[in-house]
Amino acid sequence: MPAALLVLSAALMPWSAMAKECPAQLGRGWPPGTANYGGAVERLFDGQASPALSLVWLPRSGKETGLALLPGSEGMAWALRYSEADERVYHWGRDALELKTEQTPRQSTVPIPAALAQRLMKVWGDSLRQAVPEAAAATFHEGDVLSAVVDGVRFSGPVSECGPLEQILEQAGLLIEASDEKESKRERRWAEIDASLQTLQQSLAGAGG
Repeated sequence: MPAALLVLSAALMPWSAMAKECPAQLGRGWPPGTANYGGAVERLFDGQASPALSLVWLPRSGKETGLALLPGSEGMAWALRYSEADERVYHWGRDALELKTEQTPRQSTVPIPAALAQRLMKVWGDSLRQAVPEAAAATFHEGDVLSAVVDGVRFSGPVSECGPLEQILEQAGLLIEASDEKESKRERRWAEIDASLQTLQQSLAGAGG
């Protein structure tokens, strides 16, 4: 599990206060110099599929990981998939950068209720669009990078442990746990995610007011 997901326990503040305590560092699109690398990781994880929502972690060192929500047929469960590269994709050879995509990632896929998946898309999309203005392009960053795509819009930047990303990362951690649990335990995760989404929605509404 990405290390950033292990330290998300601060109490929720109104978003206006969050902005002062921890300004959003995300921007729209890929950071400069990251698109080829990030795109290669996404193709490795997704193949020909087109997730409705995805998160990809590009760490400064270690293996790349990702989450994806894949739509099901009308009214049916969606698929939740967690992926981890078998070996690091970003690799410097003797003379040049290599993107090691000739590998099979480790993946775990489980069903997720359609209503919950669609709610995740809406709340995450609304939250990120509010936190990251359309004119705010992603900027270069040397450390770990998180890239989220929600309904076709990409938001990328440092993996922040506070501010607007805090609860999204907390919910992502619960999704990762659910991807590796038995069905009986997943039901509890869905309830926890739903409650967290409710809190995030209330915070979003308060910031908009």
